[in-house]
Amino acid sequence: MTKFSGRRILLVGATGVLGRGFAKAISELDVELVIADVENSDVLSYAKKLGVIGTVIDISSETSVISCLAYVKEELGGLDSIINNAAATGEGLMKVGEAFEDFENYPLSVWQKTIDINLTGAFLLAREAGKLIVETSSYGNMINISSIYGVVAPDHRIYSNQSFKSFAAYSASKSGLIGLSQWLATWWGNKIRVNCVTPGGILNGHNDIFVKEYSNRVPLGRMANREELIGIILYLLSDSSSYVTGQNFIIDGGLTTW
Repeated sequence: MTKFSGRRILLVGATGVLGRGFAKAISELDVELVIADVENSDVLSYAKKLGVIGTVIDISSETSVISCLAYVKEELGGLDSIINNAAATGEGLMKVGEAFEDFENYPLSVWQKTIDINLTGAFLLAREAGKLIVETSSYGNMINISSIYGVVAPDHRIYSNQSFKSFAAYSASKSGLIGLSQWLATWWGNKIRVNCVTPGGILNGHNDIFVKEYSNRVPLGRMANREELIGIILYLLSDSSSYVTGQNFIIDGGLTTW
């Protein structure tokens, strides 16, 4: 039931912490793959390295999203599956304003930019990709990547001695993405399966203090390695998940169990 052959797949957000692993794993399948990311990423050279098609996208721009999906249609002739792994990160948001400011003084510009990328961008991608999938595919599939902080609130104490912290716009947008995914699953019914994947904390160069304090809240006693999220993506892309839609798969080492 793990059929992939011939599927046309778009992966948006292909050069980040999780995206690179997703792109590599999918590129090794018998599929047609387009990977997309922002202009200042290495998406084009990474696509060349993987032997797939690469393109640039700004998901906060309606024009850019429309152009990207038109390009996908031109290159692949249609679309069967899309993975939305794009997200506003604290590092990227520092260019807009103080991404880690206390809530009481939080800049509206940074809040808005986060919503524009994480939620409005997801809406634009879903709208444009959904039209193309309905038009050209008989087994449509959409996967959105949310976050554990879209399900539960962070323990702010583990950020008290860090140079970074969780911020409200991220939680709000990622929670909204789960709701959007569920709404879309019922809207499209048997035309497009829509599911969410919600990772817990992923190791990404964090210092030892943060890793220890986060891990103490996890029944498995550690943060995730980025490769541990690939399996759920391949499952949802395949026919093994043909009766699965409207679900939120929480991959968090048990954190939300406590």
